[in-house]
Amino acid sequence: MNSAAGIILTGGRSRRMGREKGLLPLPGNEQYTFVERLSLTLSSQCSEVILVARDREQARLYQMPNVRTVVDVVPDVGPLMGLYSGLRAMQATHALVTAVDMPLVQPAIIHYLLAFPQDDTLLVPVVKNIPQVLFAVYPRTVLPLIEQRLQEGRRDPRSLLTLARVRYIEEAQLRLIEPQLRSFLNVNTPEELAALQQPS
Repeated sequence: MNSAAGIILTGGRSRRMGREKGLLPLPGNEQYTFVERLSLTLSSQCSEVILVARDREQARLYQMPNVRTVVDVVPDVGPLMGLYSGLRAMQATHALVTAVDMPLVQPAIIHYLLAFPQDDTLLVPVVKNIPQVLFAVYPRTVLPLIEQRLQEGRRDPRSLLTLARVRYIEEAQLRLIEPQLRSFLNVNTPEELAALQQPS
């Protein structure tokens, strides 16, 4: 058990999917929803699990045992506000943050990321040359930088990368831990959900 928290961001409106993504049944293991599978995976690795909803109405959909649900400090500001709200609420000094639409996150990759020294640096995997800011490790000390970006009108966690200290984990290194990188699959549309249901 690592001393870091696990934070699940659920605040999106699932417009492209047409229904609440976190409550979709997991393909191939349909007794679990996306959010249930993520919370169980994080609970096995983290000292606390926090789910961040966009408002109280959405939060009511996501009540689960052993998971603390909080709502965005300010509604409808986007994922940067979700990140801020989760980091503010946690007891730990660091958190592995994941979006609820990444249902195949693997314990091995969580363990790998949380094994790095926990200092004031963001730990950001890079897949297909894209920083994976919604599956990354954040220190609580980044909160003032998030506040600065929010005051500037920014909504995206990627905007932190030019302000904060960042350590990038390259794709080749990630593939040594998880060759197929299924942890980094996003499911945003019915087509992506259907593709996930096909054998890999």
